[in-house]
Amino acid sequence: MVAGNFSVYSEIKIRQGTIDGYVKPLFSDMKVYDRRQDAEKSTFRQLYEGLVGGISGLLQNRPRSEVATKVPISGDVEAPQTSTWETIVRLIQNAFFKAILPGFEKEVSQGGGQRATKPTSNQ
Repeated sequence: MVAGNFSVYSEIKIRQGTIDGYVKPLFSDMKVYDRRQDAEKSTFRQLYEGLVGGISGLLQNRPRSEVATKVPISGDVEAPQTSTWETIVRLIQNAFFKAILPGFEKEVSQGGGQRATKPTSNQ
């Protein structure tokens, strides 16, 4: 990577040996490949960095100029599970449909071990 900013947000709850939460990495102002700077690298390395730069450009959310995803984590603390497919789907959603915003989402509750829910209307 030639230039860019990286931020990560995470909310994780661990209770009675189980983990539940997410990690949200965000890359902004990312520049992966610079022909002048990378001139001394092998051809294979230049092709690889060009491919990574192209994919990151494709997955970039245009209004925010960020590549972001949200990786859910759950399961046993000794062997937490993540979903590769859900991570890829969220990368695509961020790029084309709805931006993943920086910050915490307050999905993991503080107290009773239940996920936070939105209040319902009594109408």
